[in-house]
Parts: sequence; C-alpha cells; structure tokens
Amino acid sequence: MSISLPALLVVCGVLIVAFLVLFLPFPGSRTKASTPVERPETDIIYRDDDRYWYGGIFYNNPGDPAVFVPRRYGFGWTINFGNPRGRLFMIVILLMVLIFGVIIPVLVPGAASSGCHPSGCHLLP
Repeated sequence: MSISLPALLVVCGVLIVAFLVLFLPFPGSRTKASTPVERPETDIIYRDDDRYWYGGIFYNNPGDPAVFVPRRYGFGWTINFGNPRGRLFMIVILLMVLIFGVIIPVLVPGAASSGCHPSGCHLLP
C-alpha cells in the first residue's frame, strides 16, 4: 500500500493539530489565587446523580470541569459531553475515523484496490 505525499502530510497535520488542541493548556485558563480568601469555593460534584447520565452510559454535566470521568458501571472512563473539551475530543475522534476509514481509501489510488478470495486475488474497480 502506497500513500501519496500530500495525503500523508494532511493526515500528519490533522494528528498534530488534534494533539495540540486536546493536550496543551489554553493561556489564561487557570488563575492563580494568592490567598485563601481569593480562592473560589469548590462545590462537591455528585457524578452518580441520575440527571447527568443518559442510559447509564453517556455523562453530560456542564458544571463538572473534568473531561474524563469514571464510568458508572464497570471499569474505565467515559467522556463528559457537557464539557466543551470533551465534545471537541469526540469530534476529533469521529473525524479521524472518517478520514482513515472513508476518505483516504477513496482518494488514495491503490489503498483498497485489491481483494483476495478463494478463487484468487484480483483488482477491484
């Protein structure tokens, strides 16, 4: 399988931009409090409340600053769809699936042009 240079550059560029957006902190997103009086009060977040879970799988709490939260059932983590960075993460993942699964095989000649069967291998149209 050979990929053309422009397609490879586009894919690498998308991955680099996705990494920078997701993992680098935004300037000014955190403020430094010098005294306990200036520190904002933190509220306790009840993540197990039924109103934040849709079907017990999808977590949507705009008041929760966490992007990833523990799953309600079982092991692992899930995305907080109420957080803008959580929504952005899900959009980037869906775009990567779309790029790698649909767009590149269609646009790049030879990426998905052969198939092997019990009767032999042949080129697909």
